[in-house]
Amino acid sequence: MRTVGRIFRETREAKLYTLEQVEKHTKIRKELLEALEADDYTKLPPSTFIQGFIKNYAKFLNLNADKLLAIFRRDFESKKHPPIVLDSLANPVKETKFRLTPSVVLSVVVGLVVFSFFVYLWFEYRQYVGAPPLEVVSPSDQQTVEIPQIVVEGKTDPEMKVKVNEQEVGTDTEGKFSEEIKLSSWTNTVIITVTNKFGRTAKVERTVFVKK
Repeated sequence: MRTVGRIFRETREAKLYTLEQVEKHTKIRKELLEALEADDYTKLPPSTFIQGFIKNYAKFLNLNADKLLAIFRRDFESKKHPPIVLDSLANPVKETKFRLTPSVVLSVVVGLVVFSFFVYLWFEYRQYVGAPPLEVVSPSDQQTVEIPQIVVEGKTDPEMKVKVNEQEVGTDTEGKFSEEIKLSSWTNTVIITVTNKFGRTAKVERTVFVKK
């Protein structure tokens, strides 16, 4: 008496298909195909799943699925094989519950402190190796004015030392500075410098003309 497994195996071999090829097309794992062809239902999931495998495999081999299912039901009922329980059902993954404990809080606090420390070191390093920021708003370069005086305005970091033509100028809490200077000739050079605590300097020069 031909069984479902035997029919599948003989048909597959006649069509020169390997189990690997069947697995690729049907998406049924090779070990399940082997158990199905061997009629070893103890290595297969419950009957409902087996019937799904049979339909899928029969469609791939162009076999009569209804006929194969009838043979399967006859053989399965006569043997009364208990279905196996898949590992994923027998041993479900236990849900991990997050608990906020003092040690967790301490770890977070320590992590934040360490992160803040390295951020501080990074900014200090940037100040040490790079020129300090300097933005001159007024005057613009090659500017011509009517009277021999001008207001020098700009912005830097609050802790920087600012000088305009070697004269120290104060800054506000935002690093802004403003200083009125007199122009001594028809062509004037205004030099603005800022220096950080590491001695790094940035300089901007502006040429200002007094209209004759």
